[in-house]
Amino acid sequence: MQQPVSRAICHVDLDAFYAQVEVKQHPQLRGKPVGVVQYNPYGDLATHTPAEDRVMNDSNGSLIAVSYEARAAGVKRNMRGDAAREVCPEIQLVPTAHGKADLTLYRSDGRKVLGILARLAKTERASIDECYLDLTEEAQRRMAEHGGVPPLPPLPDQVHVMRQDGFSAAADWWRRRDEEWEPGERLLACAAAAVAELRAAVLAELGFTCSAGIAHTKLMAKLCSGLHKPAQQTVLPASAVPVLLGPLPLARVKGLGGKFGVQVMSELGISTVGELAAVPLPRLEAAFGDKDSQWLAAVAHGITDDAVEERKLPKSVSCSKTFRGNHALGDLQAVHTWMLELGGELAERLEEDREDNNRIPQTLTVSFSTALPWVATYRPGKPVQFSTPEGYHSISRSCPLRRLTADAIADDATALVRRWAGEQAAGWKLGVLELTASSFVAVQSAASAITRFFKPTAAAPPAAPPAEHDACTAEASGDGAAAAPPKQQQQPVQQQQQQQQPVGHPLPQQQQQPVGQQPPQPQKQPVEQPSPQPQQHADRHKQQHGQQQHEQQEQQQKEQQRPHTAAAASCSGHGQEHDDGNCTAAVPANAPAAGDRVLQLHQNAQPAAAEQASGTVDEAVLAELPQELQREIRGEMKMRQLAAHLDGRKQQQHQRYNGGGGSGSGKRSGGSAGLAGGKQQDILTFIKGKRVKR
Repeated sequence: MQQPVSRAICHVDLDAFYAQVEVKQHPQLRGKPVGVVQYNPYGDLATHTPAEDRVMNDSNGSLIAVSYEARAAGVKRNMRGDAAREVCPEIQLVPTAHGKADLTLYRSDGRKVLGILARLAKTERASIDECYLDLTEEAQRRMAEHGGVPPLPPLPDQVHVMRQDGFSAAADWWRRRDEEWEPGERLLACAAAAVAELRAAVLAELGFTCSAGIAHTKLMAKLCSGLHKPAQQTVLPASAVPVLLGPLPLARVKGLGGKFGVQVMSELGISTVGELAAVPLPRLEAAFGDKDSQWLAAVAHGITDDAVEERKLPKSVSCSKTFRGNHALGDLQAVHTWMLELGGELAERLEEDREDNNRIPQTLTVSFSTALPWVATYRPGKPVQFSTPEGYHSISRSCPLRRLTADAIADDATALVRRWAGEQAAGWKLGVLELTASSFVAVQSAASAITRFFKPTAAAPPAAPPAEHDACTAEASGDGAAAAPPKQQQQPVQQQQQQQQPVGHPLPQQQQQPVGQQPPQPQKQPVEQPSPQPQQHADRHKQQHGQQQHEQQEQQQKEQQRPHTAAAASCSGHGQEHDDGNCTAAVPANAPAAGDRVLQLHQNAQPAAAEQASGTVDEAVLAELPQELQREIRGEMKMRQLAAHLDGRKQQQHQRYNGGGGSGSGKRSGGSAGLAGGKQQDILTFIKGKRVKR
């Protein structure tokens, strides 16, 4: 198979990163053997913050990171503190913060490193202390800038090139004759120079050293990055890929370290990648099928097409703690104590995630188990191996995440465990606790959340006016039943104007003109238009509405003596045109204080806003606001729904008056315009003002 040579991929691995971070936190440890210990307290629970002096040389916790000075003395990862002191008496042990394997401090510095590396490349974060870089474009730019002659990288003594006959010094490989360069090697050389500059920037700005591997694929870059450590880098040309892969154990290849790898070795009787490359494709197909056999053949030759993908936000954030042997948790008080520890770490990480990514979780999940998730196997002179015990399973319970505080998280998580414990026999023990926050949603500011809460939604077109309205208009115009269709055609235009008008800006009052009449020119103030209909129709219309105007004046006087909400329930005292049940009693300008809030909504809420008031409440947005503000918004929503109900009745009666023409229509239109122009406060301004004061 032919090796791909069109890309330049780099894998960057920070050297003993956790130990480097702790040395930076504790400068007195520089140059000494250091081990980072998973804090394992005996007796009372002590919480240590990253800023504190956390050096505890008497700790017997498990080592999760070892500096190169300690490695040189024989200390290895996963050793206990006592075993590490036997090998290296002068070792300095630093437990992690929060009384457990809290990696928040290391994640923070890891993000800073990634920010520097992203200056020249497309980056993909693989873990806290490693990432992939796609340097193809930067390498092509440098190659064009230097006329196809790759420049020698800075600090060339830290750069190694793997060749078919072994490793070569950077200076010798870079100074070859033109005919000695193979396809793709100039691209890798330019990328290696860029990586050397980035590594130097990380050391200068943050004080951390890192190693790197440069190849044409992610798989090969990962495999060669650890060939020279610390603070060095390795270039792997395509011609040297078989040299690296040949003796490599299959378990070292990603995807072959688990059960599938064991199956491949057992089925084919092989143990190295070189042996896998020698297996004919038909035999692979017979044993593993078309898809798996194609993948195995490609991996055996170092050919993968995995692209470097930009950083993706995790769907969940978790933290956990295991309790070995006698330290297993057997009562709810101990569970709550550790939930406070886990909840504190989770809250810190979620707050950082909120600041960085502008989002918050909505679901809290607690997972626990009565047994450890792994069994350790110790072998003299070899690293400890961990395996999952037979029949292991964990229990999970979830609930809404109320607040991003340690107390709230601990209380809710403990309540979930308490429900489970109530169903168990006495003497239960927990060996694992884990908290997970998930179901992230975007964070909105209080003002934007309120605005989104009241955002107009698509509403169904309003029902057609009752038949009595059309008949009245047709009679006044003298056109009979033929007048109804033109009036119905005007409604979609009005609806479109209502939907386009922003909330909080009243629509101009639209006067309905009798059918057959040209629309009037726009007026700044509403004026009464003389009826163009024959005199006999106008006289009859005036007689028809005269009694109604007198009754409305009496109704307004009654309204001044009682709240406006009571007036909304009254439908009596009107003329014969109100047989359809609609009540359009006018609201006096000097309404009593009990109806002020309804007046504000009634005057400023648009038809589009009135439609949305009866829509579905966006609980996700509402949950982002304080409880007190939520109650106020719900109260305002109820009043807005009442205002929308009143406004709908008022519009139907208003259309009936305008359709009849005459002086009565002009008076009603003018009164409505006057109300719309009143100095009432908009609902959004009102709530935002409340938020600012709070």
